[in-house]
Amino acid sequence: MLRISIHGSEGKFVSLRLEGQIAGAWISALAEVCERMLAADRKVTLDLGDVSFIDRRALTLLAALSHRGVALARCSPFQKEQLRMASTPKPDATL
Repeated sequence: MLRISIHGSEGKFVSLRLEGQIAGAWISALAEVCERMLAADRKVTLDLGDVSFIDRRALTLLAALSHRGVALARCSPFQKEQLRMASTPKPDATL
């Protein structure tokens, strides 16, 4: 389960606090919320301090959101390393 709540909102800036696990159907829910905010030209920060688990598809989503300017706050060192690995291009396995 993932709880998404507005932690702060001022003008074009919004901070979303995430609590629980980012996995399964919750990945789509998070993507939809972020897309709505980005489409409204909001600057989004995701507070990951209370996230206990991020699955592989969610890491891909967070890496893509980060590349689009979404800030990821309060990441644990483990989460930072997972996100770094998800953002790193994979070597071509066909060689």
